[in-house]
Amino acid sequence: MPTFGETAVEFGHRYTAKEARMTANAWNWLLTIAGVIASVAGVVFSWMAWVQATKAKDAAREAADGIHKRNTAQEALRLAGEAKAFLAAVQQSRAENASSTGTGLVHLLAMFRARSITRSADVDVLGNCESEIIKVIVGLNADGIPADQSNFSDLLDRCHAIHRTICEMAGRMERLSEGEDE
Repeated sequence: MPTFGETAVEFGHRYTAKEARMTANAWNWLLTIAGVIASVAGVVFSWMAWVQATKAKDAAREAADGIHKRNTAQEALRLAGEAKAFLAAVQQSRAENASSTGTGLVHLLAMFRARSITRSADVDVLGNCESEIIKVIVGLNADGIPADQSNFSDLLDRCHAIHRTICEMAGRMERLSEGEDE
């Protein structure tokens, strides 16, 4: 009968003690291979995490752009409502109310143009609307509501054009916020 340490029996096969021991060189190779596998796995997982982080960053940027577009569209719709109030005040021959509403609308348009608009065509359109509103306000403050029907009709046409321009821009921004292209 073999003594302990001389031979070992494993799964019906006899190994000598010397054969059963791994040499230091074999351990070094085994640990090196395990380290390489772990390093490669770490690189793969790091790369996968980087890819996911990039996708999350892009999704966050897209969401922020969508929110900005939606907020811009809502603000443009509010401006369209203010333009309608300005038009209604002129139609009802309320010069003081029209002047006050027009001044507020010019202020809102200037803020909107500075904060929310990036397209140069929209900046120009809003600048033209501001100029037209200022001309109407100056005319109302200087002369009041025209008594002459043709002059009153011209004033209404200018106010309708202002309202229409702002409404068209608001509608386009609303479509953009819903994902439709220009």
